[in-house]
Amino acid sequence: MGKAGPLRWRDGRGWLVLVGGGRPEDITHILRAAIEAMSDESPAVYVPTASAAPDGDHDTGQRIIAQIETLGGPVGYVAPIFTHTDATDLRNVRRLAQAGLVYLGDGLAQQLITALSDTPTLDALVAVYGAGAVVVAAGASACALGAWGLCEQEIVGWGWLPDALICPHYTEASTLREAVKAHPECLGLGIPQDTALALGPDNQVQTLSASGQQVTVVLGYRFRS
Repeated sequence: MGKAGPLRWRDGRGWLVLVGGGRPEDITHILRAAIEAMSDESPAVYVPTASAAPDGDHDTGQRIIAQIETLGGPVGYVAPIFTHTDATDLRNVRRLAQAGLVYLGDGLAQQLITALSDTPTLDALVAVYGAGAVVVAAGASACALGAWGLCEQEIVGWGWLPDALICPHYTEASTLREAVKAHPECLGLGIPQDTALALGPDNQVQTLSASGQQVTVVLGYRFRS
């Protein structure tokens, strides 16, 4: 288990990059850091599952992939994973299993969790992260990695950060504090737009922000005793 102070995250040789949100053109600094953290030149894969669009936000995915390639990253593509059935398709499992960078697009966290939970695609994501891949979770998708997430609604995440309540698109401190009061076993992470919290092997922690914004941390009562 990775650890820095009270913050813990899933063991792995890769990086977890939790992005507060933002347009592709506004998160260039985050994409550049993600590319630099890659362990090899395996493909970048955009996963559009969280998109509210019926067939996923393909245009945003193509823009992110094009930006990664422009910044000197590997070639990439959008994986057509929109439903739980898609996440059991062995072609999509192979796509994830070959990735060196996986970008989970913004949208609806519960949609991502429902589609990927208990599937071989999620198992492949766990495996590539463990082997050294970078997992970028943008906006609402970052909620899926916490014990809890605060986005379009309060959701139960996969627990990759087992003590964290993750709030992307963060602007309101009182909202995060109230959520943590309801979950005193957690610490709250408020991540603003165009800002990311990067968690790496060897207990590495970085804040990535072009504007100097910081990640807000609110400690639940369990951490204050």
